[in-house]
This record gives sequence, C-alpha cells and structure tokens, in this order.
Amino acid sequence: MLTEQAWNGSTEAGSDDLDWRSPGTGSGSTAGSGMAVDAITVFFATETGASEEIANAVRDGAVARGLTAKAVDLADTDIANLADIDHAIFVVSTTGEGDAPYAAENFFTQVESAAAPRLDHLRYAIAALGDSTYAQFCAAGRRLDESLARLGAARLLDRIDCDIDYDEPAAAWRESALDLLAGPSTEAILPAPLPGPAQARLTKYGAVEATVIENRLLVGSGSTKATRHLALAFADAETVYAPGDALGIIVANDAEVVAALLAVTALDPQTTVELAGVPLALSEALRDYCEVTTVTPRFLEYWAALTSSVELASLLTDERAAERRAFLRDHHIVDIVRQNPVTGLEAQGFVQSLRPLQPRLYSIASSMRAAGREAHLAIAPVAYSLRGEARQGVATGMLCDRTPLGTRLSVYVQPNSHFRLPADDVPIIMIGAGTGVAPYRAFLQERTPASGPAWLIFGERNRATDFLYEADFRAFENSGSLTRLDTAFSRDGEAKVYVQHRIAEHATELGRWVTRGAHIYVCGDAADMAPAVHSALLRALEEGLNMSADAAEIYVAAMQREGRYQRDVY
Repeated sequence: MLTEQAWNGSTEAGSDDLDWRSPGTGSGSTAGSGMAVDAITVFFATETGASEEIANAVRDGAVARGLTAKAVDLADTDIANLADIDHAIFVVSTTGEGDAPYAAENFFTQVESAAAPRLDHLRYAIAALGDSTYAQFCAAGRRLDESLARLGAARLLDRIDCDIDYDEPAAAWRESALDLLAGPSTEAILPAPLPGPAQARLTKYGAVEATVIENRLLVGSGSTKATRHLALAFADAETVYAPGDALGIIVANDAEVVAALLAVTALDPQTTVELAGVPLALSEALRDYCEVTTVTPRFLEYWAALTSSVELASLLTDERAAERRAFLRDHHIVDIVRQNPVTGLEAQGFVQSLRPLQPRLYSIASSMRAAGREAHLAIAPVAYSLRGEARQGVATGMLCDRTPLGTRLSVYVQPNSHFRLPADDVPIIMIGAGTGVAPYRAFLQERTPASGPAWLIFGERNRATDFLYEADFRAFENSGSLTRLDTAFSRDGEAKVYVQHRIAEHATELGRWVTRGAHIYVCGDAADMAPAVHSALLRALEEGLNMSADAAEIYVAAMQREGRYQRDVY
C-alpha cells in the first residue's frame, strides 16, 4: 500500500454519470418520518479504513440511541446473511477505476449476480466514499445502491456521495439516518471548543511522533529510479504494527510550491483565514492543511464562477466529462490561476475551494520482530515535468528530498486486516513489483526458517540496479525462510518480462503449492500489474490444476473468500 493519493490507492473513487457537485445523488427515499426499529447492521467495504471509521461511528450512535447495532466488514459477509436483516446501513469506498474494495469483491459479485435472491424485506441506506478527481466517482456505492434496489430492497434515505473531505457530510448523513431509525436524539448537544486543525487531525488519526534515523537509496548507480529506504523510530513505547500494515504520514506542502501559488494569486501570506473555526495565517493553511496542487471539480467550479470563464464552465458539463478528466490530470492549481488570472481574490474563499491535505499511506517494510521500535518504508519518488516545469509528489518530495536524519514526523499505523500472514506452517506465494515488495520483507522478517515454504516472485526494471532489498532476500534464502525466489527484470532483455510471465512459466509448480494450501499475496500497481497478475493466476491454475476457465474463476473466488488470495494494490 504505497500511494501519493489520499486514500490508497488508491483511491476510493466512483462513476461519471454521478453529479459530484451535490452531496447525495441516490434515487428518492421511500422512508417515512420515523419507524419502530430495534436493531440495525452497519456494513462497510474499505481499503484504507475510512469506511470502517464511519461505520463504527454509525454503530456507536445507534447504540447510544438504544438500538442494537453491530459493524460488519463486507469482506466477511455473504449475500445470504442479508436474509435475516431488516435494516442495514452500508458505507462503501471505491478503489481503482470504479472497483469495490478488493476484499469485498465476492459480496459485490453475489449482489450483482442475476441469480441473487430477492431482498424485498430489506430497508437500507448507503454512504459512498470516493475521490472526485477520478472518473468513476463513488461507483461502488452506486453499484450497490442499484443492485439492492433491483432486488426489491427499499431505500431509507438517499445515498450520499462523499469526497475525500467526508467528515462533515458523513456526520450529517449519519445523524439523519439515525433520526429516521431511532427518532431524534433527546440528548442536549452542547457546543464543544474547537480543537483547531492541527489537533483535530492528530486526534482523528491517533498520530504519534517518529524520528527519521535512516534515509538512503535502495537502487544502484545508473538506475532509472530513485527508490529510497526510510527508517523511522517511534517516540513512544505503545505503537505496534503487524506485517501487512501501512504507515500513514502527515505531510506538508513544499514551501516553494506554496510561495509560487501565493505569488500568482497576489495573496498576502500573512492574511488571516479560518480553518475549522480557528484563525491562522494563509501561508500556514496552504502549507500544512490544504491540497495546493491537485485540481478538483470543486476548485474548477469555483474558479470558473470567479473568472466567468466560458471554457472552464463548459468543462463542468456532462458532455465534456472525458475532457474534464484530462484537463484535471494535465493542470495543477497554479496553472489554472496563471491561465485565468483574477484580481482582488478573497483569501477565505480561495482556501475553502481547496480540499484538505490528506495523509499518505506506505506499506511497512519491516516486522517488529526484527526492527523493534522502528518502521521501515520503501518509497519511489514521484517526479515529472508538467507544462515545462519540474513537479514532485507532495509526500515523496517531502520524504525523499526534505527529510534529513533527525526529522520528526507525525505518523500513525493503518491496520490492514486483509493482508495478513497465515499460520506459520502454511506455504505463502508473494508476488510484487517495484515497491510492492515492501510488505514481503516484513513477512519474511516475521517468519522463521521453521515456518512453511515461502516463494517470492519479484519484478523491477534492471537486475544490476533495481533489485530492491536484494541482500535481505538473499539472506532469507540462505537461512531457509525464503524457499524459492524468481525475478523478472523487464529491461534486461530484448523482450520485456514481467511477474505475470514468471507465473505463466511456473504454472505447474504454482498449482502444486496451491493444492498444498498456499496463500497467495499480490502487491503493486492496481492499474496494470494487478489485473495482469490476476489473469495470469487464472491461466496458471487452469494449466497447473487441469481445470476449465470457469472452474479456475470459481476456485480463485473461493480462495479469496477464505483469505487465501489477498491483494494490496494502489
């Protein structure tokens, strides 16, 4: 789980024909004003924990109002479980290009199947999470909404589609749902002191302090990449993580990027603005709390109205959705301001047009068994040219270029219960490309030579310069913790070879491992690598287990349901 996106990788995104400009876009509610409800089930589908956080808040709010309530992961749910549930709340994130979270794929397959059972007894509400900069904004929530309605379930209230800054709209939607199910709360709501944006963020994520104690290149001289290894030491003794978890890092924008934006807007950096009701200098707000590079539809709408730009306004129409997506990819906020200048810009309105700067998540490349109070990360810098200027990723630019030894960072552990090691005697097959190898270093540090067989299939560009953590994996081989190692270096030969090609070459052996109960793990790029690996695994099982394509699909789906096929892609 390594991502420059605020969610995971991913992103948690959704569908083109939804209106990202409104907080809710579902079909009309069938609910009345209050109903006699004793119990509800709150389901969630999540990649990075956001949906689970909201689901837990709904559950806790329901319990506080006297209802029986529980929160359930859709990854652990079968559609048959809905037969005994009359009232359900769903909180669903989207990943990739409109996909459901990987661990919940089986549930979505079932509910979207033509053979799915009728659900006429069920009344439900859906909160969908997404990222409005992606084409398929909140598609997983929309898909679920349409499927449940098709099966006869009735909406309690309209679906809400939330962008990355979901806290306030999701909280308001939660209260509306609970008012409907349990009646308005009788508890007096007393005004609470505002904690300020810094304390609010630290509280939300439970962040702790960690100090950078190592920051070095992982690649050799001449590499086309600049992947780095970072080691951070926790300041406290309570922070714990497990192999497969990610580390969230509270990031800040580059001071030069902020200065360029202030210059082009002609705003005074010392102007006071308010965030979460707390006054602070504009320069501080832009540096620490606002996303100042990525253009969102919200900002596009704001700037189009402010400048009366016909061209920007036309990009907001449904007919130009594809052009809008391309425009958002090819421009940063500073580019739009330069191309469409305005005089007398009001600082508070400008800040409100920007979405909050989100933490970034990175797979932890170490085990506490080996690293103790440290967490290790493998980070590939994001650097590119845009409109004739060198640009960097917010997090990777900060971590790789502006984080010397001794730097103190605010971090938190993001658990990943769907990317976990099995029992020690169970074989594992680890498939990863690039920094997707990071969690496998943690896996092998956690296991011992007495553990079950372990097979790593790793891919990168060049063998001589890009074999990440080679010394560690050779040591695991020598100790017996790593039973088999296959590599695919795509630029070393005339024909490009990737990890999916190695899977195809070793189909028979892979089949043998799977029949012995092996768990398969995939970590890396969601757009290209993960689908290619999935297809290669299906074909390998067809060949290695001598089964039909349909049988292989059923077999892999069963492995996923049983937790034997786990993916962490971004």
